[in-house]
Order: sequence, then structure tokens, then C-alpha cells
Amino acid sequence: AARAALGIVQSADGEVRRQRLWQRVDQAKNAVIRSGRLLAPVQSPILPIPVGAEDAAVALAGRLRELGLFLPAIRYPTVARGAARLRLTLSAAHTLDDIRALEAALVAVSSIPTPDASAGPS
Repeated sequence: AARAALGIVQSADGEVRRQRLWQRVDQAKNAVIRSGRLLAPVQSPILPIPVGAEDAAVALAGRLRELGLFLPAIRYPTVARGAARLRLTLSAAHTLDDIRALEAALVAVSSIPTPDASAGPS
């Protein structure tokens, strides 16, 4: 399996997949920002979306899950208290429609009150 994976990575198809991944990362970053969320400057297919309070992150993750998106809440002790975040993990398999759905869901949950939502990101 490892050799097969290396074969894909080193192939022209692997290059196409890498380019698509980075395109999706850029599109997702823009979608997160357009939705009104903060986003730290990262160069990774894993985007941490700051929330702040742990209970707010869990509530947001739950609401997003109800909308069909899986962005797990990352909270203490994985991160410092008050620095909870949502983890958005992208792959080359994500589509532009997936990114649009992400933006729409983030906008939808921004209007739903959550515990300590007024505290904002830390």
C-alpha cells in the first residue's frame, strides 16, 4: 500500500491532486473569511478557526454537524483554555460545491446564539 501511495504521489495525477488541494485550501480560507470568521495565516490543509470558549466551540461544531459538515471542536487540554477552535481539514477530494456549502453553513451558524459567543476568539 505504501508503494502504491508513493507511486500516486510521484505521478502526474499526484501533481494534479496537490494543485487541486491547494486551490481548495485557498477557496476555503476565502470562504471562512467571507463568512465573518477569523482565520490565522496558515499554509496547511488543516485550518484552525478560532472560537474562544470551549462550550461555544462544541455548540458550533454540533450545529455544523446538523448541517452536514464535520468540523470538530478542538479544546482544552489540546489547546489552552479559552482558545478553542474548529478544525477544518481539506483534501483534494473536496469540491467547489463543498466549499460553497461550508461558507453557507458558517454564515448560518453565525446568527445562532452560542454560549459565550460575545467573548469572541482569544
